[in-house]
Amino acid sequence: MSRIYRNTGPEPFVDVPKLDLLTFLFDSEYSVAAISEENVVLHVDADNPSNKVTRNDLRDLVERIAHGLRQNYDIGSNGPNKDVVTVISHGQPLVAAAFYGVIAAGGVYSAASPSSTVAELARQVTIGTSRLIICSAEFKELATQAAKQCNVPLNRILVLESSPFWSLSSLYGGINAISKEKLKWEKISDPGRLKRSLITILWSSGTTGLPKGVMLSHENLVQEIYLLSLPGRAWAQKQVEAGKTLTPFRTLSHLPISHIAGLAGYLIIPFYSGGVVFWMRKYEWAKLLKYAKDYEITAFYTVPSIYLRISKSADVKDHFKNVENASTGAAPMDGDLQTASNAKLGRGQTFVGQTWGLSETTGAVTMIPKGEIDVTGSIGQVMPNVELRIVDEDYKDVEPGQEGEMLVRSPLVTQGYFNNPQATRETFHGEWFCTGDIGVFRDGKFYIVDRKKELLKYKGLQVAPAEIENLLFTHPKIQEAAVVGVNLPEDPGTDLPRAYVVADPSQVTEDEIKEFVKHRLAPYKQLRGGVVFVPELPKNAVGKYLRRELRDRAKKELGLVASAKL
Repeated sequence: MSRIYRNTGPEPFVDVPKLDLLTFLFDSEYSVAAISEENVVLHVDADNPSNKVTRNDLRDLVERIAHGLRQNYDIGSNGPNKDVVTVISHGQPLVAAAFYGVIAAGGVYSAASPSSTVAELARQVTIGTSRLIICSAEFKELATQAAKQCNVPLNRILVLESSPFWSLSSLYGGINAISKEKLKWEKISDPGRLKRSLITILWSSGTTGLPKGVMLSHENLVQEIYLLSLPGRAWAQKQVEAGKTLTPFRTLSHLPISHIAGLAGYLIIPFYSGGVVFWMRKYEWAKLLKYAKDYEITAFYTVPSIYLRISKSADVKDHFKNVENASTGAAPMDGDLQTASNAKLGRGQTFVGQTWGLSETTGAVTMIPKGEIDVTGSIGQVMPNVELRIVDEDYKDVEPGQEGEMLVRSPLVTQGYFNNPQATRETFHGEWFCTGDIGVFRDGKFYIVDRKKELLKYKGLQVAPAEIENLLFTHPKIQEAAVVGVNLPEDPGTDLPRAYVVADPSQVTEDEIKEFVKHRLAPYKQLRGGVVFVPELPKNAVGKYLRRELRDRAKKELGLVASAKL
């Protein structure tokens, strides 16, 4: 029997405005910034707060960039959704103008990770059929080398800079892509066109394979922002009715804008909410603390690995005292880490709420609504317009309390991967998107257990690395930990959990760590693969552990390279 989970509110399905993203944000009654004063500040350079972008500035820049891209590089000349523009940049105020400018011109914004190598960027440019690259100053050499590999003319590299002057100029050729003239975007309201459109490509993290280009449409992004905002706006309305003053929305950019969390969290959501983004050039721990305090950040979304550091670092005093809205995603976060993080946020009334989703679902499809408190590690409620199933390996729905793969059906789900029909077919089961995340519905709440491809098997029993990691996080001497499985030739069907920990070996030993786990987890979940002390753990741009690198390292350390054919 099919068991489909939906939002439990009075309206599991709601109507969402049938508008393109730019009209929705700049011109509609739904957008707080659109109905605010023209000089409302949206983006600020955290290093130089006098460098600001207002709503009026942003609209002007978007239309001028759209004209410059169309006039000089033919972006959108042959119709929308065709011309892919690859963008690689650290955080800066003008990224929003570049993002919306590409879309306004009729192009497709392809977001490249700032951690890309030349080969990785070249691969993305090639698969994305991109013929124009926009980069920040730090990536001029990287972009040049990638362009050469892809036979992209070097005069089709643009450098985006927000300071000391706003500029988008060709690296070779002397072209200023911020035109003196303007091009207005095409306003779209046809539901079919909104659904079929392609305006953004995000590249999946590649933690379990080569990155794939996730295609997102106008409908995907408008639905996500609208649905995500509903609980917060309902809560705010109650606060106003009770005579309370709402705190201004101020957030701090520190996650990469190449990921859905950064792209939505800094380029779109604050705009829609009438908030301001303080831009860090790139993540630095000391600056994160300083700016969170100096700019009285009120809304803070970050990944569990950063919350872990916040909870354990003696450096953190009252830096996050103004945070009233805290949330997390990208990886599971258990109740212990939630509780430890809560102690460092706000004034005793702020609680980290988890979201769950992927780039393929345009971000969150579950969330803990504003005003609700959960410290059990739950990922919250299913959002409106989202349907969720939990299935076994035969795609049969499991009973509550049983673990299974999470499947999603929603207007938030991507139509597939760019130029990769095989990967698209393999990721869908009928109308349902297969997330690869293992979850469970228990005591009326949803929990993520681990990634399907990362689950270990010991003597036929499943072991979730995240469960062991979350336990190790609670050890006072361990700063970070990642667990992978190692296979020995004499028993290739069994994974032995092996922990890589960031800790001082003079303060805690391997045996002590093993004993810590032994007394707290089942016998088949023990660290039989050993404990390795490392100065830092390899992570991707959004803080997810790169388990492939750790598995490769384990094979070398254990002399298994030959048998693994590496």
